[in-house]
Amino acid sequence: MYADGVKTLSHKVLVEYLEKNYKEFDKSQIILIDDLRKLRNNIVYYGQKVEKEFLINHEKEIKLIINKLLQVLNLKLVGVK
Repeated sequence: MYADGVKTLSHKVLVEYLEKNYKEFDKSQIILIDDLRKLRNNIVYYGQKVEKEFLINHEKEIKLIINKLLQVLNLKLVGVK
């Protein structure tokens, strides 16, 4: 969003923006990103622990999403979308 000139403090709005404006991410990836957002919120505000199995089961997809986010950002930095 910042690379697009849009600012928000809401992680939920950030995920919604990503879904609406970046079709590079499929629905399952958006759902996982939102699940990670909710998990982060529960960790910060309620002290929830992350189950090791969650990370193991989603490791490949999380890494794929990170790489895709980096690609999108790199394209933005060179002025191509």
